[in-house]
Amino acid sequence: MSMIRIFPALVCLALPAQAALGIFEDHADIGTVLHAGSVAFDASKRAYTVSGSGENMWFATDAFQFAWKKVSGDVTLTADVAFLGEGKEGHRKAVLMIRQSLDPDSAYADVARHGDGLTSLQARDAAGVNTTEIQSAIKAPARLRIAKRGDYFYVWVAAAGQEFQFSGGSMRIPLREPFYVGIGVCSHNKDVVEQAVFSNVELTTGAPHSTPKLYSTLEVVPGSGDRRVVYVTQGRLSYPDWSSDDTIVFKSESGMKKIAAAGGQPEDLPQYGKAFSGPVATENNLPSDGRLNFSPQFAPNGQNIVFLSTTGDRASIAEDKDISLRVLSTTDRKVRVFANIVGGKGTAPSWSPDSRRIAFISYQWIQ
Repeated sequence: MSMIRIFPALVCLALPAQAALGIFEDHADIGTVLHAGSVAFDASKRAYTVSGSGENMWFATDAFQFAWKKVSGDVTLTADVAFLGEGKEGHRKAVLMIRQSLDPDSAYADVARHGDGLTSLQARDAAGVNTTEIQSAIKAPARLRIAKRGDYFYVWVAAAGQEFQFSGGSMRIPLREPFYVGIGVCSHNKDVVEQAVFSNVELTTGAPHSTPKLYSTLEVVPGSGDRRVVYVTQGRLSYPDWSSDDTIVFKSESGMKKIAAAGGQPEDLPQYGKAFSGPVATENNLPSDGRLNFSPQFAPNGQNIVFLSTTGDRASIAEDKDISLRVLSTTDRKVRVFANIVGGKGTAPSWSPDSRRIAFISYQWIQ
């Protein structure tokens, strides 16, 4: 008699995507990449190893690997970030990102840790426009945080084992709900793949239940339009004024101070005689475009006028309004927006003596 043996069936159960990716829902290559990216999650370490190719995340389109989750409202994303290996490109990027869509030209804001240590708040404020950035004064932080509060985005950084400190500046990027939040890697070289590890990743929604604190950021913006933090502190700074020795004088709550335009620590300035002054512009020099344009200053070479712009009337100019920093070319009358900030009284910009840079103050009320 033949015997038939029946073995129990082997059942293979696929893990749901969320379990395989921790707090994130899915991952994908954004834009055109030659080498497919990947994401590996180690639940025991709460760590993600992200492999990404892609030529760049800049200008009007992006190419990178992205692990994401759809969310709405205010959100905060925090992680320790470290690259694996020496890498091929100094500008490879590991990012914490908040993005409108998975389209390569989507509006977004991120904090980008570059391979060479440069760390920036980067943003594309509408689909298909060029990316701009605010370069942090702190190089190669081990820990990163990005927060969305309403339409504004803020960044914090920290060295290993240290407390977070506000990086300075902010970007105003209106996003529709829901949007995507996540982590990503771009190799900055279409022919290679780079890797970064994101550990201790935390994602929280909603703003903290705390009283907002005022920060002031002294920023410099060159003709390229990419902003750089010179100095950031709690409290109110105002009225930056560029001096001929490449220092910037400004008013603080404890008195007048000066600081090197390249950054560092400010010095007290007991006596101040204005060391440099560009040509004076009047309101009549500014465009008639239905906005309230004010605080104009000619560049010393006479080729551009920097000014502030907002809505409303002159009586409504306060210290804390949504303000645009704009530059008008005196040759073709074209206007370029260099920054959308919170400012007003005290934010008035100042040209450098070489007409290549603008100093200004921005305010941040942060929970």
